[in-house]
Amino acid sequence: FAPEGEIALHTMSVEPDRGDTVRCRARISLGKRSHDVSVTAVGTISAMSEILYALGAGVEIVSLSQAQIGDETVTYLRCERNSQQCWSYGRGRTGDEAAVNALIAGANQLG
Repeated sequence: FAPEGEIALHTMSVEPDRGDTVRCRARISLGKRSHDVSVTAVGTISAMSEILYALGAGVEIVSLSQAQIGDETVTYLRCERNSQQCWSYGRGRTGDEAAVNALIAGANQLG
């Protein structure tokens, strides 16, 4: 559900921007190449989706489920790319962090 792969998130910062948007800055690697990316989007999950699409590794979220386990959030995503689907899994201190980790796991599976 949460395989390591070609895509790895090294750092990410999210700051409020205008209106309901956030400014997301990330260092993400795709294979051996590392990229510094900055996007403005409506929410952290949307920002990571835009980053993945910009790198040619975008996936659509078909369904999302989250649960709290102790002090962590776990996220299960059903992701799709080119008519292929997979389940992915991510953990984090917040719902956004867990969802971003699950989104990257889905992109790695469908890559």
